[in-house]
Amino acid sequence: MEILSIEEVIKSISGQIITYGKNINVKGISTDSRTTKPGDLFFAIIGESHDGHRFVSEALNAGAIGAVVSSRIELGSVYSNSPLIQVRETKIALGDLAKYYRQKLNAKIVGITGSNGKTTTKEMTYHLLAHFGPTARSQKSYNNFIGVPLTIFEIENRHQYGVLEMGTNAHGEIRRLSEIGTPDVAVITNISKTHLEGLGSIEGVMGAKGEILENLREKGAFVYNFDNPWCVRIASKFKGKAISFGFNHGAQIRCTDVKKKGIGYTFTINKNLEIYLPIAGYHNIYNSLAAFAVCHTLGLDTNKLKNPFPTFKLPSMRIEHIRTGDITIINDAYNANPESMQAALQYFYNADTTGRKVFICGDMLELGNESAQLHREIGKIVAQLNIDILWTVGKYAIEIANAAKAHGMPESHIASFNDISEISIIEINKLKENDTVLIKGSRVMHMEDIIQKFKEFFPKQETACNYHNN
Repeated sequence: MEILSIEEVIKSISGQIITYGKNINVKGISTDSRTTKPGDLFFAIIGESHDGHRFVSEALNAGAIGAVVSSRIELGSVYSNSPLIQVRETKIALGDLAKYYRQKLNAKIVGITGSNGKTTTKEMTYHLLAHFGPTARSQKSYNNFIGVPLTIFEIENRHQYGVLEMGTNAHGEIRRLSEIGTPDVAVITNISKTHLEGLGSIEGVMGAKGEILENLREKGAFVYNFDNPWCVRIASKFKGKAISFGFNHGAQIRCTDVKKKGIGYTFTINKNLEIYLPIAGYHNIYNSLAAFAVCHTLGLDTNKLKNPFPTFKLPSMRIEHIRTGDITIINDAYNANPESMQAALQYFYNADTTGRKVFICGDMLELGNESAQLHREIGKIVAQLNIDILWTVGKYAIEIANAAKAHGMPESHIASFNDISEISIIEINKLKENDTVLIKGSRVMHMEDIIQKFKEFFPKQETACNYHNN
């Protein structure tokens, strides 16, 4: 982070001074007293389970130069020289400071949203841009009102590019995140039925994702999926520069000649540049096209992208292969919605395996009134793809089991559990040599917890495959 004066901070967040120390500089921002470093300014965020105001003293003891709070607290005379700044809401103040700081940066900022592929596209975009110059990006999936500001604070004047991921489950969230980040390039990877509980409908999802364009920087550009009709609808109303990607005729960044190569694919972009993408999952070609389109939009020499693509590796829990004992686990448990579930099943169906295919499937959450129907549609697909064994986890996923049975999957091949912890060693013992197990579900289901049981039951020859797929 570039240094800010305490006066800059107070002004940018409209703070009221409780205690004040002159000539103090802020070298970093912290929202967690456990990771606070000397020179940080601590923001006391009130979360669902923790109130940061309880940890102000700990942050100051760790070296924080001061704190931003939303209620008056007594710290004692020992902290009398530490600035204490009161605001109406610390989370909003954090965003306001990040917005101010972003305007001081010279880096080109890329903001990425979409129903699926945000994190993968963010990582790909970072990987490619880093080939051209110093680049910062969101850690993990830091895509909310805390994660986006903290990412912005990590960008310094030495960086040429910054890549932000922006997520939402309610209207107005992307608008606020884009206001904070003010992207030079806004990317929508795709739009599908996700977070319907908060967004209401696919039209609501489209509206929420489209909010990213409301705070696009002057002369900024919009990168969108040409094969997704909802993205096209947004683009049709956008008056600025737009760059499309996809497989269909008319896409400005168009993919053709896809061929399987090892675990990944080779394909051609715009008839002249052959790319090797060393990861499985046909849908990841879309993510790579989006990242390529960002580089094209920024005016970079895309012919040089032939070199960094083959070295790309995915984040964990995106069709991550683990061999333990005599079985293979495919950990795709990071998250799930209807479209990503279908993509994972299609990959599983096409996977070259010698034993049975076992699908352990958790709830897809936040689907509102369409939840039951969308789960039933997945069950129908499971039956149609001839998955051998189906275990469902959760109160919604039982609809997957019911639909699979209704469409011809033998009842004896199906089991349902309320929680991942209910899958016992007795059940795991039913797996056979060379079985392949796909694990997927929404993040809060923690479907990956079952993997430890597999490792304990099949301890021999445990290895992690030397690739990640998504």
